[in-house]
Amino acid sequence: MTYQVPADLLESMRVTGACMTDVGALAGQLGSLTTAQIESLLQEFADDGEDRALSRLLQVCAFNGLQLDPKVLCGCLGVCEFITDPVPCFALQDERAIEPLLEAAAAEALPLERKCFAARLAAELTAKFNMDPQPIRKAVWKLEHPARAPEVQFLLAQSLAILDEGKNPGETRIFRWSEIPLSKLLPEHTAQSGVGGYYTVRRPIPKLGRNDPCHCGSGKKYKKCCYANDQELLLDASEYAGATRTDLKNKPGLVDDPQVILGLRAHELRKLAPAALSTSQLLTGYQCALDFGLRELAFEMLLECGRRSPEPEAFDEGHFEDLIEEVLQAGELDLARRIRDHCGDQAWWRPQAIAFRFDLLENPERYGLLERDCRKGVCEVSDEETEFDEPLTRLAYDLSPRHPALAIAFARAAIASNPDRQFDNEMLLDVIRDTRVDLELAPGADPAEALFDWIEDRTQLKAKAQAENREIGRLSDKLNETLAALDEKKQTLRQTEQALGRVGAELEKARIFRPPDPADIGETTSPGAEKEAALRRLRDQVADLQAEIGAQQAERRQLRKMLTHERKKLAAAPEPGTPADEPSTAEEAPAVQPAGRPLIPEYADSFRKHFASLPATLAAKAILAVGEFASHEATIWRHTKPLERLPEHYRIRLGLDHRLIVHWQPGRMLRILDVIPRQELESWIRRQA
Repeated sequence: MTYQVPADLLESMRVTGACMTDVGALAGQLGSLTTAQIESLLQEFADDGEDRALSRLLQVCAFNGLQLDPKVLCGCLGVCEFITDPVPCFALQDERAIEPLLEAAAAEALPLERKCFAARLAAELTAKFNMDPQPIRKAVWKLEHPARAPEVQFLLAQSLAILDEGKNPGETRIFRWSEIPLSKLLPEHTAQSGVGGYYTVRRPIPKLGRNDPCHCGSGKKYKKCCYANDQELLLDASEYAGATRTDLKNKPGLVDDPQVILGLRAHELRKLAPAALSTSQLLTGYQCALDFGLRELAFEMLLECGRRSPEPEAFDEGHFEDLIEEVLQAGELDLARRIRDHCGDQAWWRPQAIAFRFDLLENPERYGLLERDCRKGVCEVSDEETEFDEPLTRLAYDLSPRHPALAIAFARAAIASNPDRQFDNEMLLDVIRDTRVDLELAPGADPAEALFDWIEDRTQLKAKAQAENREIGRLSDKLNETLAALDEKKQTLRQTEQALGRVGAELEKARIFRPPDPADIGETTSPGAEKEAALRRLRDQVADLQAEIGAQQAERRQLRKMLTHERKKLAAAPEPGTPADEPSTAEEAPAVQPAGRPLIPEYADSFRKHFASLPATLAAKAILAVGEFASHEATIWRHTKPLERLPEHYRIRLGLDHRLIVHWQPGRMLRILDVIPRQELESWIRRQA
């Protein structure tokens, strides 16, 4: 049951200032209301677009610590005066608020900034209550594409970061909006009111002296009649004379300016009557309604436009086709039928597309099995059925006899989705070639051919990288074995040298302290001779060990050179998943050398056509490269290579992703043929060859 708020209480909520003192006083006035009555009031304010009263009531709930129904609270996000007004109420919520916040993040009627803010609050509550983060990630990923403003992108990035917090010890905790108390959000006392904004303020009332007769015609002095009320109007001044900002929100047709419509939000647009808008405002209102998902209102705006057109051809009926495509995409079948009935037998520009979209909505069961098979293929579902009967491949075969174009589309998708199924992909290429003939196309010129070639090149690069990794591993193992053997030999050498030193020292000591014995002269088996022999043997062992260590050190140096060489080769090779710059597997072509005199270039039609659609920076690079090539600038030749399969044709590198193709006969002719993406080079060469 809806609670009927007294008029004086409603007015007090409208005029209450956004400060702790005024909110506290209002909380005392509303103290007798139950939670159900307050929620009923919030719902009513949201439906009526009472943004200021809604915000004050939310702040009263936060002041009193009142926990609201999550659906009611999240429904206020699109209407509240400022985006942060409901924030303190979310500190009182639990995990049940996450689902309504996700619904708000996906609501078309909310501006993008408020949808992103709802996703941020959902991320905070998810982290707070340790819930599954995947639904939040999905919501943020969907919002990332339309997000352009840096502050919105930052909001989304922080939402994802909050979900991942706690994984790295010692990281700084990200600020939480849902933990801000009301006292930190509002000042203690009302701040001074500002007038106007980025525009020049115009008076909404006549300028009078305090003692002049009042403009209302009462005969009283102005200061004793309308002066006090007019001071409130001055605080709500707009850029249009005679109108306040509130007047323009409620009745934009007071001024003939479409810009007034652009500043309205969804709940304000809903209250507009198309008949009350000026003719110049109707199309702007139609576009704004479409942006907020108010498609029925957009239809009414177009109907009013059509009624006001003095001649039928003055109004572009194509707007109805744009609208019906949006309506069908949103699944609003009843509204789509109303638009179709209104347009009658009018021929749509794309009648087949519209008929197909109607069929999708009216007969969804026809496409259920197709969706199931495609979902298995796209999501890479691994089960017994898909292991031997890959869905996209089967669809290509099933469709080829009767629907060749669909068969080609599914075959391309199957090849791109399953690059490792080489045998299946070769068979799919045969299907593509046959079905292209059915479509009266050349059999071997399909883009899938280039994709298959790239997959083969990538497979070869992978195999080569794996072989080189194995070779590097083998060389590393051999080097480690050699180093271990070398260390062992060095240890043996040190032990032998130590033994040699000891024997030498003993021998020297024996020579010094032992007098010669005449009886020993001439004897060959004296202890001194034995020590001399032992010393020679040790010296020979040392020499042998030193020679062996020298040989092993030379082998180690050779192994290190081989290992370094293999690592350089591996580093220079392209990544396995990156297409090669030159499709040919032959060795890199020699550098082109200037010859003949400089020539004035001619430009082919294909170059002129593609040049018009190039980004400005890429177009400038292309023109600069043409000039340098024509004038034989030395720097351009380092980026120029011949096309081996097309004599007198050359490609010039224009950055990482594009190539300039020229036909050059030194001293006779220079023709600029095209600018193409690097990955299309092989296809271009095949077409020309």
